[in-house]
Amino acid sequence: MKNTFDISRFGKFFAMEFRLFRNIILILLGVTFLDLTISMATFSNTYGMLVDAQTTTADITTEMEMDGTEPITLSNLPNLSRATDHAFEMAKLGVNPFRFGGAFGFFMLILPFLFYNFVYHPTKSLTYSMLPASWLEKFMSAWTMCVIAVPILLFAFSLLVAFVGELVGAQISWHALNLKDFFNGFYVPTIGAQAVAFWGVFWFRNKKAQKTILTMVIFVIAMIFLLSYYRDNLYFLEKMADISRSAAMLFAYLLMVVLWGLALIKYPRTQI
Repeated sequence: MKNTFDISRFGKFFAMEFRLFRNIILILLGVTFLDLTISMATFSNTYGMLVDAQTTTADITTEMEMDGTEPITLSNLPNLSRATDHAFEMAKLGVNPFRFGGAFGFFMLILPFLFYNFVYHPTKSLTYSMLPASWLEKFMSAWTMCVIAVPILLFAFSLLVAFVGELVGAQISWHALNLKDFFNGFYVPTIGAQAVAFWGVFWFRNKKAQKTILTMVIFVIAMIFLLSYYRDNLYFLEKMADISRSAAMLFAYLLMVVLWGLALIKYPRTQI
């Protein structure tokens, strides 16, 4: 069974893993709920304060006009006026239902460590290694859990929280529901960064987080030295500037695939 992949067995194993990690998943849902709830409350308070401020300003202006004095309005203070108008418009837009805070992004990045840090452990992974599934089915279950299942669950849960929030009076910016922007602006960068952690979990036998971070630090330092070496090379800089955003996205996709591929190659060779 080591080199086989059965879709039925894979489905059963994935369902078992989902139940195994349910406590961690519930924490992720809780963090997402708190993030959106705090955002909705903050936006509602900001919107209410700005409305009150505009109403008060209008009342004072009306009274001063009735007294025959020249009112002092925000229009006489152009910078403050523009800032206030911008804040008011932003508050009116409401909460982006996909406004994922720093806590959620951090959890997404370390999901592989949260779920699979025990892999290769001499005792903790013993039961896991004896489960009725091939190494490929276990690997694909881990990949599906981190890259597809949990993100989709949080995506749907965020929609639900936003919908319920709107029912109780929260300002929700449904026009921000742009799947393309969400995919390119949040999902791909987050999963791309997560691929580093995914690689580290399956590449190293122990001290996975420490070794992964150390590897990334060495890589970043090497890139800094490389760019510093070529900083006076105008031809190199011009070529770097000519790289389009599409080419950069393609490189990011290829890097993700390479990291996943390295993890896939390493996993069956490092099992107990």
